[in-house]
Amino acid sequence: MNQGNQDKRKQRDYEEDDSEEEEIEQPINVHNKGEMEEEVNLDFVFLDPNQKQFHSIKSFINGYLEGISFKSSELANIICDQVELGTMVGQEDEDNVFGFTTILNIGEIKSNAIGEILHYVDTKSQQYNKQHQQLQHIFQTPKKVGLFINERILNLAPQLVPILHNQLKEDINWLQKEDPSNSLTNLDYLLVITKCFKDNDQQKQTQKKSTSDLNDLIFQKFEDFVFLQKSVVSFRFLSEGSKQTQQVSDYMKTEQDGQICYRLIYLIQLKDYLTQIANIEQYPNMLSVHDCKKSIGIK
Repeated sequence: MNQGNQDKRKQRDYEEDDSEEEEIEQPINVHNKGEMEEEVNLDFVFLDPNQKQFHSIKSFINGYLEGISFKSSELANIICDQVELGTMVGQEDEDNVFGFTTILNIGEIKSNAIGEILHYVDTKSQQYNKQHQQLQHIFQTPKKVGLFINERILNLAPQLVPILHNQLKEDINWLQKEDPSNSLTNLDYLLVITKCFKDNDQQKQTQKKSTSDLNDLIFQKFEDFVFLQKSVVSFRFLSEGSKQTQQVSDYMKTEQDGQICYRLIYLIQLKDYLTQIANIEQYPNMLSVHDCKKSIGIK
C-alpha cells in the first residue's frame, strides 16, 4: 500500500485547513416507556478504514451472500486494510461503525473471498439474468470492475447517507490526484449486491403479470432505487435464505408489514454513480418515492 495513502483523510483535511475527521451532529429521539420523548445529540465522524473496525465490518458482511458461508473474515480484512478508498461512519474514540462504503477492484485483489462472491454472482446470473452475456462481457476485463460494498445499520439517519457517498466520491478524487497509477482510479463499472422487498399482496398480483413493476419494490437502501435507474445490467431473485415472509421498516412508511425478500444485483458505470449522488442528496427530504422519481425525471 502506498505510504501516502495511510492517512488520506488527514492529508485531505490539512489541505482544506480542516479537522482530521469530519464531524456531524445528528439529533436522535429516544423513547422511554412511560416517559416523555427525549432528544439526544450524537456526534458522528467519517473515518478512514482501520483494523480496529474489523469485528464491526465483519458483522455487516456476514450475510452478504444470503447467509451462504464464505470467507467473510478475509473480506473484512481487505476492507479494513484498504485505507486509500473507503469511508466509515462512527463516533469518535469508538471502534464500532454504523455504516461504510468501499470499492474493491475485483481484478487486482487476489482473494478467495472475492472469488466466492464472483462465483455467486455468475451462478445467479446464469439462472436469473436475461443480460447474462453482457455481464460476462464486462467481466472479461475484471480490472475495470469494482465491487461496491455499501452497508449500514437499518435505522441510520437517512440524512447521513448522502454524506457517506460524497465522502467516497472525495476519496476517488483524492486518489486520482495523489496516486493516479492506483488501479482503483481506472474503474469503469461498479458491481452492487443488495436486497429489496415486496409486499405480500403485491407479490401475488405480480405473479399474475407478465412483467414485474420496479415501482412495487421497497428498497432497504433508498439510494439503490436511484442508482438502479442508470444500471447497465440488473436482475433480482427470491432470497434463498429468506423465503419465509420477512419484515422490513421502510423509513417512509409508518408501519411494518410482511415483506418478501429479494436479492438484487446490478452493474452501474462509475461515472453514472458519481453523477447520481446529487440525486440521493434530495431523497431524504422527500415525502415519497413518487417525489424522488419526479426529481430524477422518471415517469
